[in-house]
Amino acid sequence: MEKEDLTPLEKKTLMSLSLIFSIRMFGLFIVLPVISLYARKMPGSDPFWLGLALGGYGLTQALFQVPFGMLSDKLGRKPVIAMGLIIFFLGSVVAAEAHSVETLFLGRLLQGAGAIASVIIALMADLTREEVRTRAMAGIGMSIGLAFAMGMIVGPIVGAHWDVSVLFWMTAALSLLSLVILFAVVPNPQGAVQKNEMELSIDQLGYVLRVPSLLRMDLSVFVLHSSLTAVFVSFPILLSSYMPEKAMWHVYLPVILSGLVLMVPGMIYAEKKKKLKQTFLFSILLIIVSFLIFLSGYTNKVGLIAGLTIFFIGFNLLEPLMPSIMTRFVRTKTRGTSSGVFNMSQFLGAFVGGSAGGYLVSISDKVLFGGLLILSVVWFLVSLGLTDPNHLQIFERELGAEVNDPSPICRQVGAMTGVIDCRYLEKTKTLWVKYLKTDLSSDDLNRKLESLIANSPAQ
Repeated sequence: MEKEDLTPLEKKTLMSLSLIFSIRMFGLFIVLPVISLYARKMPGSDPFWLGLALGGYGLTQALFQVPFGMLSDKLGRKPVIAMGLIIFFLGSVVAAEAHSVETLFLGRLLQGAGAIASVIIALMADLTREEVRTRAMAGIGMSIGLAFAMGMIVGPIVGAHWDVSVLFWMTAALSLLSLVILFAVVPNPQGAVQKNEMELSIDQLGYVLRVPSLLRMDLSVFVLHSSLTAVFVSFPILLSSYMPEKAMWHVYLPVILSGLVLMVPGMIYAEKKKKLKQTFLFSILLIIVSFLIFLSGYTNKVGLIAGLTIFFIGFNLLEPLMPSIMTRFVRTKTRGTSSGVFNMSQFLGAFVGGSAGGYLVSISDKVLFGGLLILSVVWFLVSLGLTDPNHLQIFERELGAEVNDPSPICRQVGAMTGVIDCRYLEKTKTLWVKYLKTDLSSDDLNRKLESLIANSPAQ
């Protein structure tokens, strides 16, 4: 099929909404490498509170995704995005002015409460055609990856030369910049807000939670972000025993860059060679190896840096791989719900990783890394059962004037065991089916279609 080009309006939408999304995520990620060092100097601080301050935003992010999405259906996308950015601004100010770890935790909760991710995605869907929507969503995904990398690099550098509170003031200023972009650049959707397939639907939740491959991806993103947050409860404090805080960016910069440099060829290999599952499992093994290194070498500088380097190589491979695999097992009408559950799993992972990581560190760093090692091994074993995305096949058949109404045919084909998705493409008058070749063959589908067409009223 011919690849559709984005219209000027769609390009403007993609650039502006990706910028807003990435600015917000940059504001959350920029403090990740330094917040535990900052918070431990505050009155009332202990490892558990450090973990809460680090991962607290994840709890409110997960809790407010659905309410914000529902509110945007009633009030409109832009007003609700603006509301979320204002809440994020207030949370950043509270965190910047915090003089106790409890107040810092409150600021982080407020930052997460401006949970506008689902609303931005819904607005993107409102302003783009279905045939280019997947590319638009991929653009947002790339912007988040870039925001993460930039935050991890910029945070330690700025924190080293100024105070960490400056980072929170930066995020506050960036949220105001996002408001300007929202109203000055982002196009306005025409007409009333419509429900679209990119929104989380409670009605579709039951189906999404019954698909084993989707559940494995939800578990994967939960464990990965739990591990990330838990590592940063402990790692900066351990590293500070071997170098001054102002010099830590010398470690973070090459570590993050090495992960990014290897990410691109890793993804190209996985896609071109059709080795998605193998690359996915290999990346989890890298996470396991990193925790083995942490466990045996956390008491020395070389062990810490080696462990973090291997961790980020695995992390940077997994970040684009997981959504890529997840979307292959998603039906069109459940796309928003599947993505919503996936994102909520990520946010909850950040919160659980922070709070549980803080608790485990209060016992000992060895217990933390041992716990993460066990968790990652369980994750690997569960992931072995993932259906290989290479078993997915596409079947297409032009219906033309054979059928008066293709909807019943699509419904019945979609109900067949092994069919992941079934769509009727109006533009080409084609029935499009995604199926598992381990359960079905193209001959099975052809026979089923012949039977359905024979019993379908002709035009």
